[in-house]
Order: sequence, then C-alpha cells, then structure tokens
Amino acid sequence: MIVSRRAGRHAVRHRGAVSVLAMILLIMFGSLVAAMAVSSRGNIRTAATHVHVLRAMNAAETGMEVATRRLQQNTARFVLAHSTITSEFGRDLWEGRLDGYGSVFIAPPAPGVTEPMPPGGLAQAMINHHAMDANIDPTLGAGVPTFTSAPPGADITNTFSEENWVVTPAVRLGAGHGMDSVAYQITYAPLLDGSRIRVIVTGFDLGYDSNNKPITRTIMQDFRIAKRVDHAVISPSRIMIGKNVHVDGDLGAGFLDVARTYGDPILIKSDFFNLDPVLDAKLRDFYEAVAQYDVDNDNRLRVDHPIESLGIPDNSTDYSGDGVADNAFRDVTGDGYIDEFDIFLAHFDKDGDGRVHIETEFVDANGNIIDKDLAILIDGSDPDRNRNGVFGFNDLNGNGIFEPHLGETLKDYDPFTGRYPDQELGYFDGYIDANDRYSKVRGTIKVKAASSVWSAAQGAWQERIRGRIEPEEDKPALIFSADDEQMPAFDVATFDTTRLALRAAVNGPSFDEQVASNLGISVNDLATYVETNPPGATGSGGVPVPRYIRLDPDTTGDGLPDNHADAHFERMPFNSPRFADWYYRPVYENMVFKDVEIPMGNNGLFINCTFVGVTYIRSWQDNTHPFWTNYGSMERNAGDSFPRPVHQRQTYDTAAQPWNDLYETIRDNVDQSFQPIQQLAVNPLDKGDILNSEVGGFAPAQYNQLPDPLVLTYREGPFGQVRPASESGILRTVRVTNTKRFSNNIRFHDSLFVGSMLSDAPASYTHVRNKLQLSGSTRIHQQHPSEPENPALNPDPADMEEIRKSSMMLPHYSVDVGQFNSPPDQFVRLRGAIVAGVLDIRGNADIEGALLMTFRPVHGVAPLVDALGNAVGNPANFNIAIGYFGPDDGDMESLDPATLPTVGGVRIVGYDTDGDGLADADPFNPQPAGSTPVPFYGYGRINLRFDPSVELPDGIVLPLTIDPLPETYTEGKL
Repeated sequence: MIVSRRAGRHAVRHRGAVSVLAMILLIMFGSLVAAMAVSSRGNIRTAATHVHVLRAMNAAETGMEVATRRLQQNTARFVLAHSTITSEFGRDLWEGRLDGYGSVFIAPPAPGVTEPMPPGGLAQAMINHHAMDANIDPTLGAGVPTFTSAPPGADITNTFSEENWVVTPAVRLGAGHGMDSVAYQITYAPLLDGSRIRVIVTGFDLGYDSNNKPITRTIMQDFRIAKRVDHAVISPSRIMIGKNVHVDGDLGAGFLDVARTYGDPILIKSDFFNLDPVLDAKLRDFYEAVAQYDVDNDNRLRVDHPIESLGIPDNSTDYSGDGVADNAFRDVTGDGYIDEFDIFLAHFDKDGDGRVHIETEFVDANGNIIDKDLAILIDGSDPDRNRNGVFGFNDLNGNGIFEPHLGETLKDYDPFTGRYPDQELGYFDGYIDANDRYSKVRGTIKVKAASSVWSAAQGAWQERIRGRIEPEEDKPALIFSADDEQMPAFDVATFDTTRLALRAAVNGPSFDEQVASNLGISVNDLATYVETNPPGATGSGGVPVPRYIRLDPDTTGDGLPDNHADAHFERMPFNSPRFADWYYRPVYENMVFKDVEIPMGNNGLFINCTFVGVTYIRSWQDNTHPFWTNYGSMERNAGDSFPRPVHQRQTYDTAAQPWNDLYETIRDNVDQSFQPIQQLAVNPLDKGDILNSEVGGFAPAQYNQLPDPLVLTYREGPFGQVRPASESGILRTVRVTNTKRFSNNIRFHDSLFVGSMLSDAPASYTHVRNKLQLSGSTRIHQQHPSEPENPALNPDPADMEEIRKSSMMLPHYSVDVGQFNSPPDQFVRLRGAIVAGVLDIRGNADIEGALLMTFRPVHGVAPLVDALGNAVGNPANFNIAIGYFGPDDGDMESLDPATLPTVGGVRIVGYDTDGDGLADADPFNPQPAGSTPVPFYGYGRINLRFDPSVELPDGIVLPLTIDPLPETYTEGKL
C-alpha cells in the first residue's frame, strides 16, 4: 500500500536524522573532552606553580626565623651601661661607634661561631655570624656577607639609611626531600630612625622557573633595639611573696644554694589560708590533689583534662559538719579550671550568685570584714577592665583605697550613658567574683635551680609555691634550670654608677646648708644648735616647725657621741623583734630638702620630712674589710641606760707614746698630725690593736690570723663630709675603728619623697651599715600629692625623664619599705626600675616597674665570712621579702602574723611599755606591768606589676635586646 510505503520511507529518513544528531553530539562531547583536558593541564600547571610559590614563601619564612634568632643572639652580646635608646645610639651600635657610652662589654659569639676579632658593632657581628653559613649559593647574589649601600629604588629620604646595609649570601636549605632547590637570602637594612632594623628576606625555589628565573617571594619585618629585663622581680637571693601580694609579670629566682636551711629559692604564700579553719581544710585537700595531678605546674586543675580532672576532690564531702555536702570544688569563675580562688568564692558565696559581697558575705560572726585589705586588693586589681587606656580613680588622700564618700571618682566615665565602664566590669564594685580575674602570679616563674635538686634538699617544691599561676599564652607556668638568656644575671657588678644620669640632678645646696636654711640659722651654728621647740610645735597656719636634735662626734675616745646622754638612739632594724645593732641618730623633723646629697656617716632619723627631686645617699664603696660590720657595733645590756660599744677600746696618745710602736700599716700611712690618738681594742680585732712591742706576747699563729687594720684615704668636704678620694676636698688618711662614719643607715619616718632615691654602690653587701628604712606612713610619689603645681615641692621638669625611670636606685643597700606591723595609713608607690641589694616590702604598696636585686649571698664571701676567712652564716637568710613572713620562713627580723597570740580577741605583736605605740616586749611572754597590747594592723596589700614600657636608667649594665614588630610584617619587594 502507498500509505505503508510512505510510512516506511519516513522511518528511514528519521534514522538518518538520529545519525546526524549523534555525530553532532559526538563532536560536542569531543570538544568538551578536549577542553577539559586543556583545563586540567592548566590546573595541574597552576597547582604546580602554587606549590613552588609556597616553597619559596616557606624558604623566606625560614630565613626570617634565622634572621630573628641571629639578631637576638648578637644584640644580646652588647652589654652596656647605657640604656637610653636614641636614634644616635642605635646608629652607633649598628655601625660600631660605642666610645663615650660608658661601660661596654661584648660577649663571645654564639656556639660554633668563630671570629678573627670581636665586632665593633652589631652589623659586624651579624656579618661574622653569617660568614659561618654553609650551603652557600653564590649564583643568587653575594658570595660572602658584606656591607653595601641602599639599592636603587629604596626610599632613603623617608625610610632607609643610605649606607651600612648588610647583605648575606643565599643559603640552600638542603637535606633532601626536594629541599635542595630551595634557598633564602637575608638583607639587613638600617632605618633612618636609627633604633630599628628592617629585615628583608627573599625565598627561592630553584626547581621551577618563570621566564628563565626562579620563583621568588620576599617578606619584610622591622626590629627595634631595646634594653629591659622583662621581669617583675629578678633576684640572686631568695624571693618570698607573701599573703595579700599580687604579681603581674615574671619572677626570676637565681638562688642556687638550696641545701641550706630555708634554702627554697622561691616561696609564695596563698592569699586564702587562715581566713576560716573550714576553708583551710578545703584548701589542704585541693593542694594535695594539685601535687599529684597538676601536670603543668600552674596550681590549677583543668575540668576537662584527662589527667588533671582526676585530681578534683570529691564534692560530696561535708567540711562544715552541717550534714550537707559542701560542693567545694567547682568552677565558679567558669574559666575551665578549679583553683583556690574558686574554692574561696564557693566558700563565702552564701546566696549562690557566684560572687562574694564584701560587706555582707566576706564577714565573721560579728559582721566584721575578715580581711579588708585582701578584699580591696582583689576588687581593685586589673583596673583597666575594658582596656581603653583610662583607668583608676582620683585618690584624694593618697591611701590607694577608693572612697567615694570622700568625693573620690573613677576616671573611666562615659558621659553619654552616665556610667563607669570599668566598674561595670567589676572594678571596685563591692564584690569579689570572676570579673576580678584573680591570679596570684600572672606570668612565668623562672628558677635557676633544678627541680630535682630543690626537692631533694627541701622536700617537694610544690609545697613552697601556692596560688594560681597564669602565664602568658603558650608560655609555661614554671621554668627550672633557667639559663641566662631566660633570666639575665643581675648583681652589683651590673652597675656603673658613674653613668647614672640621676646624679646630674643632685644640684641643690649642700645637706648642711639645707638643714640650716630650714632652721633659719647659719651652717656654723649647727654644731652648737639646741632645739627649743617642743615636739608637735606649729607655726603660722598650723604648719609644723622644723626641729633638729643634733648628734655630736666622739672626741673623748670612748666610742660614744659626746652628747649620748641626750641623743636619740634606737635598735636597728627599727621596731624589729630581732635586731642587729643600735644606732645613735641625729633627728631632722618637718624639713624640706631638694636635690640633696646626704653625706656619708649621717645615719639620721628624718621625721615628717619632704625630699623633692633626687636624694643622693653616699657610702664608701670599697667596704670589703672583713670587720666592716663589726667596727662600731653597739649593744645595750640589762641595766644600761644607753647603748655602748661592743668592743671596748683604750686610748693610745702618740703625743706621749711612740708612733713607731704602732702597726706598720698605721705608722706608714696614717696622718699623725690629723689623727694623733689611736683607739686600740682591749680584745684585739686586728693587728692594729697590738703594739709592736706586744707582738711577742701572742702566739704567731694567733697573731697572723688577725686581719690588717682598716686604713682609708678620703677627702674632707667644707663641712667635714667624707668624700671619695677622687672628689674635691682636703686629703685625709686615717685608721677606721667605726665604719658607721663611712656608711649610711638611715630611717625615714612619716616622710614624703617626691622624686627618686639614689645611692653609691658599695662593693660588699653590709646590711647592718648600709640600710634604708621607710617606716610609719612614709610615701613615695613622682608628683606632690596635694601641691602638684608648687615648683618648690616638685622635681625640676628637666629631671623628670630620669626620675620616671626609677624611684629607687640603691645597689647593694638593704631597704625596708614599711616596718614590721606597718600602720594602716602607710602607702608607698614605686615606679620604674627599683634597685636594691635586698628589699623588704610590708604594709601597703603599689609598684609598677621591675624589682632588681643586686646581692648574691655566697657562703664564704663577705658578709658570710669571718675575719679569719672562715665561711659563716646562712646564705638563705638573705632574701627579697614582699609581704609578711617569720623565722620559720627564713625571715629572722620578723614574726609570722599567723603565729601571733590573741589577746581580747585581737592578734597582738607585743606590748608597749613606754607609750609610743610600738611593741617593746615580746607577745609570747607575760604582759609587763603597766604596758598596753599592740594590735597587729593586718597584712596590708601589695600590687606588683611589671611595666614593659619602662625605660631603664643609664648605669644598669645589662645586655641589649631587639624586638620583632609584628605589625610591620609585609610581603612584596621594596
């Protein structure tokens, strides 16, 4: 049929269309396959290029790490007294022009580096170090490290120095694994400001090229030269941190003689023991667990840690005995840890809101706040809670306590909301809680001793360190066997006092002239001045009048001041239950001194005096005689009305007796016309106490063991002052039998310093002779607290730059800030680098800077040696003590407040027998008739914060450092 044939022809034509369509699709898919192949090849090529780019970048990063490490190593080789990092100094350091910067010592290079001669500057040190590199590829640039000029295109107008660039050869990384074709090249470019170096690192991948060149990537970062210590405390003697003391910064404990009694290199006491016996029991269980389970030594147990969480004590224990589980060990602060602060909060939080209201919850059964100082310390810690740079309060009375009822206001105020942001974040809000971010130590504790050696000598070291330790991120809580790079060595050799810029500020009238001016008399009248004003006398406007109780010299040879019957005397240390000597003192009261030099041998008591600017305290520096602390020592035995010399002497008058019969050192050196009378000890202390004609009466071995007498040559100033022989004055050579005249042991009571204290640096630490005590309500400020605009009561503006660097530069002095049982109104502010031989701080203090101790006690080295050279004493008895300790801790001048007896419900420090408010009789013995118990005034509160921005004063001989500046990191070529 026709229809069917048509149908058949139609079917055939349809099959042809399908074939065409198939061919079209085949062509399309083929094209797609080809395109995908091309694309894949491009992706592979791109991926390969990216891998090589990453390899070049990684090489550059490796080079930056090498440059960083070498800059740090070689900068630290330069040990200088100079501390002010100016543009000029930075350029001189880099280029090697260090003459004129005082003491300069260049340490040996890093291990493995040899040098033909020591480098003159940092740039040469870097060249010497890079000259040791292996795997050099000279085809990529220089063949040896060398100096060069800035390349074309470098901005020498605004950024770079034109000369003294250091270019180093490219170094192939090697070590196989495809790294043989990877290299880096480092260039050090000094910047125009002098104090910064820009490191330019180019990384190469030589296994891949683009346009016949290897793939390269360049990165840059700036480094700034600096000098600092990076520690809140560094001490070669023991460090003791007491109750109610907080430290923000690293602690560096250099004491190594750990086998001694009390030989713990560091001792840190908890803030929360002895508040409540039930709390004590909880804390004991907690620390027992910490000793076993705390793997990172931070005195915390992590709630989610597989090991530390196992040590969390059982919360079902009923410590209070009320039949209910105390649930004592929980993360109240929500930081993922359980520590003693959590336990404290849980213990006193009565309403379960996670915080402790100071006035209603942190109280005893009578409603009294248990430890007000601790509450203030925690509630007022970390003042800049919102980190906006505005913090603190207007402290109208200078006591460190926020008292809004007196009109004091917080500084961080938001006028738009009418609120105080820091207070909203917990600052002085009346509560103790997580917002206060409590830590006992916020930093790393570094110990020179090995943990195994310490524990073997003293028992488990964990028992000696209490309180939460919170190190910086990625840093350990504790470092044992710390090296000099982790904790720089620091002692009296660290000082070059001739470089101390503070000395230049001491340009006021002489001490005697200022005393006479205060009294309204002439200097010549001081020798016979008799004080007629009674204590407490006032003048115009109720201002206390200056008073002076003089101290006469000993002209009779009895070892006593001629006016000893009327002179002031006191035991030393003042108000200490265990004292070392007695001192007769001149008394200066209600006086103002400015930029004054207190001469050697003053040994005065300054009451309610104001010291403005820089106060320079003089001492004889070569005080190495073995009997320096014995010559002139006093005692007061039962029945004595005043102290007398321990070593009685007899007069030898050469006007009637032969000069040639004296020991040769005296005979040949002493000025007979100036010192014709010699005082010879009845029981000889040295060879000078034995006449030549009497030597035969002594066994040779006995005589030879005696030291030579102390003979000193000095200059006498216009008012009789003792000065070093290198200064001006009349030259004198004398035999010395009382070293108090060549030292200074001074007490400042209820006085005010507006500025800084500075002293000479005695070679030996003689704490009985060279000591300063800040007792009563003595304060230290850098601006007068009530008259900041009065030029007479504030430092000269030109001196402020140096004063800000240090409140206290007293190398090898013993310094007591506060006394045992400091009064509640005592409050001391210290700023900058605080330097002393050893330091005790008690009572209330705020310290912002770094405490740097100079005395390294060594058995067999003065003062731990007798006149025969025998080692004596215990090096562990010398320490920096911040807070209160007692004899069981190694503090032999104090009593542990936790051991004090209670009388009438109040802990007492002793009994006042003479009505001066001070303890005269021991609290552990029966009360003397007619006496009054003296209460313990509390632990006080001490905040110690390291300030990394503090600039060290010139004269501290320490290594330089160099800091990478991460914000300057860039990628790309110049």
